[in-house]
Amino acid sequence: MDEHEAELMGLGNLPESCISIILGLTTPRDICRLSAVNHTFRLAGNSDSVWEKMLPIRYRNLLERLDSPLHFSSKKELYFTLCHPQLIDCSKKFWIERATGKLCFILSPRELHITWGDEGRYWQWNSRDNSSFKEVAELVTVCWLEVRGLFDCKVLSPGTEYTISFRLKLKESRRGVNRIYGHRAMIPHLSRPYGWSNKPVKFSVTTAVGDHQIYAMYLSDTDKPVADDGYQMTTSRHVEEGWMEFDAGRFFVHEEGDNPGKIDFCMGEWEGGNWKGGLVLDGVKIQPSSSFKEGMN
Repeated sequence: MDEHEAELMGLGNLPESCISIILGLTTPRDICRLSAVNHTFRLAGNSDSVWEKMLPIRYRNLLERLDSPLHFSSKKELYFTLCHPQLIDCSKKFWIERATGKLCFILSPRELHITWGDEGRYWQWNSRDNSSFKEVAELVTVCWLEVRGLFDCKVLSPGTEYTISFRLKLKESRRGVNRIYGHRAMIPHLSRPYGWSNKPVKFSVTTAVGDHQIYAMYLSDTDKPVADDGYQMTTSRHVEEGWMEFDAGRFFVHEEGDNPGKIDFCMGEWEGGNWKGGLVLDGVKIQPSSSFKEGMN
């Protein structure tokens, strides 16, 4: 038995109430590990008082907004249930990171303001088996791409840096005739989406205090430099089922008691009047930046 194990065994002789206090000062990951030390640690590691401290500060408010109520027998069971996305307000999902308990969100396309989004000749609303919500927004053709949203950051985990990302996919375009401003226009017949090589798509975030970030990327070629266009390249990553996430920016949520206000975010491309199509929008994710560094999702 090494010195560290001996210290843990000594802690195991403390009353369960004291161990609960100690565990409440650690992390969910630590609680699960320490629960294997002995019977007393295991009892303390299953207590509601410990897991109450691991849950998000405003978790009760989120539970009230659930579209379908949850049934749970302990705070530990609730914690691990919330590690899976839960639908709230009919248009958002939230979950917590298993290792840290930090909140994550994804907003559906219906939660966003899409220019011409209600015009069927420009955008269509369809269902996909591998999407985050019942509907995705599929771009038919536009020359002015603009998707905006607002998010109230007071529900996020304090003391955490967050990243806002657009979850997108390019799909094949279909040949057809569309009416644009009363005129007939032929949608190009291509084996891939069209119009994304002319100008990079811009992604931006503006905080409540006016801090503004803007990045860009060519959706048709994510390795193509954007410096000549006057922008810094954003970060993108492949996730699952062909979806990609494109970062719009980062912001920091300060400690509890501060009011971080609302974050404004945008994806757009309207320079030069170039027509483009074949883009699928699944939603906008808001999650701790550490998720990408430590792979804790």
